[in-house]
Order: sequence, then C-alpha cells, then structure tokens
Amino acid sequence: MQSTRIKLSGLILVLIALASAGASADEDKTLLRAREGAAALMRGQYDKAIAAYDEALAAPEIADFIEASIYSDRGIAKWRLKQTKEAIDDFNKSIQLAPDNATVYNNRGNALMDLGHPDEGVKDFDRAIALSPNYGAAYNNRGNAHATLGQYEPAFQDFRKAVELMPTSAVPFNGRGKAHSELKRYHAAVRDLTRAVTLNPKYAAAYDNRAQAYLAIAMYKEASDDATQALTLEPDEPNADLLLLRARAYAGDKKFNPALDDLNKAIELKPDLADAYIERGIVFTQTRRFDDAIGDLTRAIEIDPKNVKAYAMRASARLQAEANDDALGDVNEALQIASNDPLALRVRGNVYEALTRNDEAIADYNAALAQDPFQTESRDALQRLGQEVPPEEGQPLGPPLSGWVIKEPESGRYIASNPKYASLRVELEMFGSGKPRIVEWKQLKDALSGIGLLQYYAGDFGEGQDTSLEYVAIVDIRANKVLSIEPHSWGPAAAQWNWQAVSVVVTDPDGNANEVQLRKARKAAPAPTDFWGFEQPRTTDNSASGGTGGGGGGGGGRRARGGGGGGGGGMFGWLFR
Repeated sequence: MQSTRIKLSGLILVLIALASAGASADEDKTLLRAREGAAALMRGQYDKAIAAYDEALAAPEIADFIEASIYSDRGIAKWRLKQTKEAIDDFNKSIQLAPDNATVYNNRGNALMDLGHPDEGVKDFDRAIALSPNYGAAYNNRGNAHATLGQYEPAFQDFRKAVELMPTSAVPFNGRGKAHSELKRYHAAVRDLTRAVTLNPKYAAAYDNRAQAYLAIAMYKEASDDATQALTLEPDEPNADLLLLRARAYAGDKKFNPALDDLNKAIELKPDLADAYIERGIVFTQTRRFDDAIGDLTRAIEIDPKNVKAYAMRASARLQAEANDDALGDVNEALQIASNDPLALRVRGNVYEALTRNDEAIADYNAALAQDPFQTESRDALQRLGQEVPPEEGQPLGPPLSGWVIKEPESGRYIASNPKYASLRVELEMFGSGKPRIVEWKQLKDALSGIGLLQYYAGDFGEGQDTSLEYVAIVDIRANKVLSIEPHSWGPAAAQWNWQAVSVVVTDPDGNANEVQLRKARKAAPAPTDFWGFEQPRTTDNSASGGTGGGGGGGGGRRARGGGGGGGGGMFGWLFR
C-alpha cells in the first residue's frame, strides 16, 4: 500500500522538487495551481481540484510529464464526481503524454469497469502490471474485472497475488473470499472474509459476502449476524438484497417473525423483487398461512413467469392447503419450463403421493434423485413408500480409506461419504483441475470425542511448482455436519494447528489464522495427543499448547466491493474497486 500511495502522490513530490530547483514566474504559477489541485484532491474537494487543474493546464508550454500528471489527477477528481467519460478523456491524454505510467492505466481500467467494459478494463490492468509487476492494486482490480466476466479462477489467482503484495489490506481478502464463494469453496471464503473484517472491522461488503458464504453452508446464525453488521454499517443505504439474505438466514434458523419483517422491508424497497415474494411465500407456507403464501407466489410468477421455483413452491403451498389438483397443475407448469428440475420433480412426487398415485410418485422421486443424488426429501419419501433407495450416483474415485469414499455426482463436485455415518456428507473444496483423494481419517477423543478429521488431497494452485494442497474437513459425526474445512499443507509449507479446550486455531502457511469452535465451552478434560503431529491440549485449562500462532480471524452474491464500509475508501480509495 505504501508504494502505491507514493505513486499517487508523485506529482506533489515532483512539483516541490521543481519549485525548489528554481522556475520561471509562469512555471511558478502553474506549479502553484497544480499544488492547490493536488491538495484539494487529497481533501476530497473534487470540484475545487478540477478548477485548480484547469488553471494549471491553461498555462503555455508545460513540460509533458507535468501535464500528464495533471491530466491523471484531474481524471481522478472527475471520476470521484462520477464524470466517468470525462475522466477517461483525461486519462487518455495523460497516457498519450506519458505512456509508461502504470497508475494511469489502473485508473482508466477502473473507469472502464464503471462504464460496463470489464474486458477493456482487463487490458488496462494488464498494462499496469506489465509496467509495475508489484502493483497490488492493479492485481486486485483485474481480479474484479475477471469476476465481473464470470472468470472466477483467474480472478482468484489475481486476488491471491494482491493478498501477497498487500497483506495488511482488507480489500484483496474480500475479493479472494468472494471468488472462493463463486467457486463453491465456502469454507475458504469464510477464512478470507474473516481476515478482511479483522483488518477492517467496518468493511460492510466483507460482512455481506461472508453472510452469503455462511448461508451456503447452513450456518444460519452466523449469516444473520453478518448481514445485520453489514446493514448497521451502512444505515443510509437501504439494501433489499441484503435484507433478503438475512431473511433467508432467519428462516433457516426457524426465526420466522424476523424473517417476515425483513421480507416486508425488502419488498417495500424493491416491489418487483420476485425472490423476496418467493421467500415470503415459503415462510408463509412454513407457518401454515397458505392463502398468504399462494398470494405471494402468484405475485412472483406475475413478475417472472418462467420462475420454476415459484411454481414449485406454490404447488407445495396448495398441496398443504389440500388443493391437490391445483398443486398438480402448478408443478406440471414448472416441469414444462424445466423438465429435469429436481425440486419440481420432488414436489410432484409429493402431490402424486397425496393423490395415492404411488407408482408415479416413486418415478418422480427417482427422477429427482437422478438429478440430485443427495436430495434428502426424495430419499426419505422412497423409504416411506417401502422402496429401495438408489445408490448415490458416480463411481468411487478410489478404494475406500477407513470406510470413506469420494464420488463425483456431477462434474467438479466431490462428495465424501462413509456408510458408518449414513447421514453425513462432506462436500470437498478443491483447487485447480485435479481430483480429490482421501489421505487420512482420525477421530478425536475425550473432551472432543465425536469430532473427526478427514484429510484429503485438494488440488494445487496451478503455478507449475510444488503447490500440492492438502486440506482437512473437520466434521461433527454426532451432529452430521461439517464444521469447517481448513488447510493442512500447501506444498512443503504446513499449516499450524493449535488445539484448545473446545476449539482449534488453524494458521495457514501465509500466517492467517482462523478459530473453529468444536464444542460449547466447558471445563476441559485431559486429552490425548499426536494427531498428525498436531497436539491437543495437555493441560486442563483453556490455554493453547502444542505450537505457535494465535487466534483471531482467518482470512464473498454480488460483485465484491472494495469501497463500501471503508474497505477501499479513504484518501486513496480510487485505487480500488
């Protein structure tokens, strides 16, 4: 960050040096106006900065490098005033006069992003990086451009480089966390986004992104807490999408009244937000307010006539209201739109079962499982009807290890399961294009009995060197859930696992720590040691032992923001998106 600030302040330093070296009266006036503009820009007085730069540029015979710097800084002021096209004009002039200034390419790339041209933005960020290979902000911004284009793997690599270059900035951790989420690495996302909010506790965008990651792994309380924090940090910016996110978290946690409050507010803010009507309809169904549910789901269909979920959920509401024929009509309409939708197939199975058309119900449940082999409701329904439940699709990727096998039900999605824990599914997070492989299975004892550690090969960072990755899924085999997925090693570099009485602090090879709560706090009993050389606590108190490194946060759906909530704001906020 410091080197970037020097580049942005370079004009001031140049002007001071020239003035002290002696200049003509006209040059002195030009330099004075330019210094006034730079000072106003630093204070956020953008109109005043532009006026001063205009006067400076009106002077005859300005040296090219000074004129280029003035155009660059005036472009920044215009961009801050959302005069984006005019800002690009200034950046263009600056580049014509001084084509080797990496900062100007970075700034123009940001402006092009604002105009909806991320592909052109990538080209400018490429040029900035070519001119200045350690330009962390340019890597961060190129990551945002790739993400906008849906290119999440290149985005992840750019954010990873930005984190390396700017390890104390929250912004690239936020971007990398969001990229992890888009690549369905939600636990990795939580690590990075936790690091972002640790570095900047007022970073609203990072709380928003972490809430989305928590929701994806069914950590509903954590998701609602983060959404609340994001809303609190930006009270003057009502956010219907964030209210919808929090409502989903509340509903997942069976807190239906606050969920309805948020959905009501979201609909008030965005009356045509179909997803809000769908979610409110689902909550009404869960609270047996079927007429209200049907009304909301009908409104969602009016807004989005091809919304399969709206038809399927209205069918579910009508089924529970004992309007079976209407329910069948709705779900058939859903399947006209998407014939293989597993939700719609499962709901039609429910309708057929209610109509005692069991053969058709069984066929639909099997069809739903063919699309989503891990759909619990259809499996339960087949068992209820006395049918054999089909095996989860996909061939095992290797021989079982301690009973664990990995299957690939769809391309790029890997599930580890063990017949000993029939209700537990571990969705493995992968990097690169490799296939996972179980390395070891360990179960903890005594105070942490019921916690298992599933170590697996997780791919690589794709750098053509030894970056073979191993991760560990921490599972609660009593609650049938994954608590976290944490790094074990990145190539030759090992993570540090520091066991505490009811938690573990995992510090990745980059030095970012994340604490995973394993049990509710209570007085710890002595515990055994030697889990891959990572020791559980030897003492009965709550202090950590067996390594170095401490607690704290570790280090995400909408475009990851670099500015909101202070993440990329401040004096040099134009560097970041």
